[in-house]
Amino acid sequence: MSFASGLRQLLALRQTDVVAELRRGDTLENILSKHLLTVEGAADDEILTSILLLSPDGKHLTHGAAPSLPQPYVDAINGSEIGPSAGSCGTAAYLGEPVYVSDIATDPRWAAYRDLALPHGLRSCWSTPIRRSDGGVMGTFAIYHRSPGAPTRDELKLIDFITGNVARTITWARNPHATVDAIEILPKQIAAMQAVTGAIMQHGAILGEEGREAIEALVKDVDKFAEIVREQNFPVPAEPRPQSA
Repeated sequence: MSFASGLRQLLALRQTDVVAELRRGDTLENILSKHLLTVEGAADDEILTSILLLSPDGKHLTHGAAPSLPQPYVDAINGSEIGPSAGSCGTAAYLGEPVYVSDIATDPRWAAYRDLALPHGLRSCWSTPIRRSDGGVMGTFAIYHRSPGAPTRDELKLIDFITGNVARTITWARNPHATVDAIEILPKQIAAMQAVTGAIMQHGAILGEEGREAIEALVKDVDKFAEIVREQNFPVPAEPRPQSA
């Protein structure tokens, strides 16, 4: 399994825990930190991640979650004003578009902040706006590296996926009705996935041994996902599967 597909699967499983955590009264910071630790743990290279939330006045970024960043740095940037030259995150929130800084030491957008980052060994920062369903910015997701570098095309796709995942989590935390919608929709999505894998299994004989093995692996993943959803008290049907031909 590739890193990209593996991370997508991990975050999909992680997302199923969010509703239960919100019901339990977990803080948004704690829930988001678990998301970020999942991302960091799956990365091939050492990365540090953060989420900043746009203040109600739309002018500042406040701490959301940053489980691995040095605490002095987290405290120093908490409440920073957004603007056209406000580091990666402040600029991304201001412009409403991603800002991928490959070298904090030389990029002019970091002029006012590099002395906060460099002493902690932070050399690059890729930041992407987190958006509401209406397109408005509600925060930023950032990936830091301890060496200069720009994201690859595959990493950009992953960043978009992660940011969307985080956006849903923040929305659920702020809007209980969104959580209710998720409870109603998710079981239907699982049932659809089960129906698709069941249909594929009926044609397993024409795919050969390698194809059957791939189908069996897919079925196991879908069943595992369904079981996790059931553990959160979502009414997912447990229907028997047809055998492969």
